[in-house]
Amino acid sequence: MKDTAKGQQQHGQQEHIEPLPLFSTTDKNGRMTMLLPGRRVGRAAPLMPWLLTAAALWALTGSVPFGALLSMAPTPAISMLLGHPVTVGVAVVLLFVAIGATGGVYSRSIEQFGQTRVAGLFATLSAAGGLAAVAGVLLLWTLTSDLARPFDLEAIATSPTIPPELGAVIGACFALWAAIALLRLPGSIAHARRRQADIERLRMEGLSCTGTLTAVNFTNRWLFNFPIFTVEVSYTVDGAPRVVSAHMRTSADRVPLVGSQMIVLTDDRGTTHVELDLFNGAVFERDVTKYAPSDG
Repeated sequence: MKDTAKGQQQHGQQEHIEPLPLFSTTDKNGRMTMLLPGRRVGRAAPLMPWLLTAAALWALTGSVPFGALLSMAPTPAISMLLGHPVTVGVAVVLLFVAIGATGGVYSRSIEQFGQTRVAGLFATLSAAGGLAAVAGVLLLWTLTSDLARPFDLEAIATSPTIPPELGAVIGACFALWAAIALLRLPGSIAHARRRQADIERLRMEGLSCTGTLTAVNFTNRWLFNFPIFTVEVSYTVDGAPRVVSAHMRTSADRVPLVGSQMIVLTDDRGTTHVELDLFNGAVFERDVTKYAPSDG
């Protein structure tokens, strides 16, 4: 049996290391979860200001195409204002700012929850939610400014100009997209927090063993540009050899070779977590193009 304190010391040394490769004995693809040493289980509250800011930027940006191009401005004067070259130029600038803010939401979600699935849902909610909100506001404003005008979806096909009904349909699509992300988010956050809590508990109370990477099998799949593998890690507990299988996601230049030393954390509940021991015997594939995604 290995000394747990020794394992904790090794993890403390790795607090600021590159998080890839990422391993999971339970999940794969975007559900794989990490918790950098020294960090606590993630919380949604710190992300809310960033989420609302990004959504507001998307709403401001979306007001121009919805109001000027899709006829959802309540008056001709506002339509002309939203279609003015200066306003369009400002909207283009805001678009890049909104994209940057959404990237910030994504990266901070990764920092909090260590999971690309949760981060993607937060980013989707910020963009789709902002665009749906501005579409709803403009549509309501347009309809209440002219109560005599009927709302008829057939105008999409019969109107000689672009009717606000088309903007309403597009806005409804963004609203549906945002609603799906919002409905999926609580369960995804709960899943990520459970995985992080398991990792935190294993680091504090679990048994730390030295393992060896004995198999690395490429699945011919990528998550974004990150190749996906299945691996096997051998280790010994109380003199008995054991093998644990795991999924691995990494970058093309950080693919560990068979024989690399691993850290295996386990407990009497059967929960297991594995990490690459970067300070003792980690060797990476030298050919960085071997697992890079093809351009075709």
